[in-house]
Amino acid sequence: MDGTGLYVHIPFCLAKCAYCDFFSVVSASSASGGAFVPDSYIKALLCEAEFYRKFYGIDSWRTIYIGGGTPSLMSAIQMEWLLKGLLSGTRNAPMEFTIEMNPETLSGEKLSVAGDCGVTRLSLGIQSLCQKALDAVGRHCTALRAEEALNLVRSSWTGDLSLDAIAGLPNQNSKEFESSLKRILDYKPEHFSLYSLMIEEGTPLERSISSGKIAFDDDEADSQWLLGRDILEQRGFCQYEVSNFALKGHESLHNGSYWKQLDYVGIGAGATGSLYSFDGNGAGHGIRWTGSRDIGRYTSFWNEFSMNEFCKKKGSLALGQGGEGHSFVGRGALLPSLFSGIPADFENLDLETLEFEYLMMALRTLEGVNEAEYARRFSSLEPWKGDLRKRLWENPLWKEFEGKKMCLSRESECGGMNFALSREGLLFLNSLLRNF
Repeated sequence: MDGTGLYVHIPFCLAKCAYCDFFSVVSASSASGGAFVPDSYIKALLCEAEFYRKFYGIDSWRTIYIGGGTPSLMSAIQMEWLLKGLLSGTRNAPMEFTIEMNPETLSGEKLSVAGDCGVTRLSLGIQSLCQKALDAVGRHCTALRAEEALNLVRSSWTGDLSLDAIAGLPNQNSKEFESSLKRILDYKPEHFSLYSLMIEEGTPLERSISSGKIAFDDDEADSQWLLGRDILEQRGFCQYEVSNFALKGHESLHNGSYWKQLDYVGIGAGATGSLYSFDGNGAGHGIRWTGSRDIGRYTSFWNEFSMNEFCKKKGSLALGQGGEGHSFVGRGALLPSLFSGIPADFENLDLETLEFEYLMMALRTLEGVNEAEYARRFSSLEPWKGDLRKRLWENPLWKEFEGKKMCLSRESECGGMNFALSREGLLFLNSLLRNF
């Protein structure tokens, strides 16, 4: 399998932000005598990565993205162990190698290890430099510490830098948001993710807003996001996806795997992966899995895992011969039954599901959907038979958007036409998708 991405999940955090609904857990304190990230968890990650690499005959990872949680909770020694281990046994270096770090747990030593081990891109979550906004949403890192980390990165990091900010945080008006964003951009990142605050059900922030303890204004959040978009464009950034902006040539390759429906393996507790098989004649299927959120169960399984024993139990289900005498299934064998016993939930993806997801994700980008690629993947699917124009124009909102010049079409270098929403049309993406 060529061109496969790898996502690695480190679910541990120093504290849980009030708005976050991603899977993460508060790490044990170093005062208790334990590491923030257990060695056994890193060993499990490396065992799981090796399993998928050998099982599917993956020679090299196209991209690697280490996210969380807080990957920079790893010690420098642990980080080196993980980074080198992920590349062990691969033929080529990834085209892009990203690690997320938190300003509070970043250090010069960790930056040095990351660079020496092949990381090409650092993603640093800042969110705001307005202290009262950070306090309102339970951010553990202070604005002062964030700026100290940014200064350290800019003095010692030579790879790409991606930064994040959130519009609409409580206790941050538009003027304060503008000032914060401009200060963050002064550190000259190559990539920027700008989010509008989402109030996720069941989070501490949602409960505080519902009880009236914290005020939140949807319209103010939208207004701030639009202001942020304008500032980013004034600084030379181009929007290429709903929430993502980059200087030319610095778009995220790894995230492109999600938006273009490319293969990616997800390892770690709570991580998701998806693999696809298309026959080139308009038919295909896929498999998706999400790792167990029981970190103890996940860690124990992979620490005790034996590839030889696993393949012996599968018998005739294991097809072909992989490296080092191990068996692996071929690219087309994407069957949940092959993975029974592994601590993850596996599901089949039929062609109808793949088609909707392909549209949903591709339309998030300014590049949009390519009609030739759509036909190659979905020409056997009724009732559109790979006819992208028919599929789009059946949606009454697409016709309305065309009339308002909120969607566009242009010739693609890869052949055929690309159909996409304009930068203004992206603001109404969710309304459009509800009509597909």
